[in-house]
Amino acid sequence: MGRDKASLPFPTPADPPLIARVHAILCPITAPCLIAGPSSFGLGCLVVDDYATVPGPVGGLIAGLEASTEDLVLVCAADVPFPVLRLAEELIWRAREKQGAAAVVCLRDGLPEPLFAVYRKSASESLRQMAERTGPKHGPALRSVVAALGPVLVEEDEWRPLDPEASSFQSCNTPEDLAQAAARATLEKTSGGTP
Repeated sequence: MGRDKASLPFPTPADPPLIARVHAILCPITAPCLIAGPSSFGLGCLVVDDYATVPGPVGGLIAGLEASTEDLVLVCAADVPFPVLRLAEELIWRAREKQGAAAVVCLRDGLPEPLFAVYRKSASESLRQMAERTGPKHGPALRSVVAALGPVLVEEDEWRPLDPEASSFQSCNTPEDLAQAAARATLEKTSGGTP
């Protein structure tokens, strides 16, 4: 994308950054909120740096879990404009029911979706140890590290009724993705949908 995706104005150049939309949708059930990244983007969230010796999203996940004051942490990528609150609530509920679970993660097309999932704060130690074994030069693959936690897996037929379009897992990785998401958000705004 050429710049920090979280900071991109969304859906129009006159709007707040994309991360503000994610925050507005999920904040009702996730306060206090923290951001693993360079800025609070004016949202009043605690900001934490990525874990120094682990590059990539794994480092951000570890840092966020370690900084959390809560036992359960809903993790969402900052460039997902349409996270579904009902699915987030379901994942949190499942994590509360499964006291020993390090994480609750959805499967989509047979693969785990670790960037819209619930983690226990205590998982940070295992994640850090697994990640540091791969060495600092190349960050470990997030899916493989999370799979090693032995998470509770939510099958697709279980979560699809809550998020039929899999919107919670659709990030804006390209200008085309961003343009399509902006068109959808603008349409929803004019029809009285989500923020």
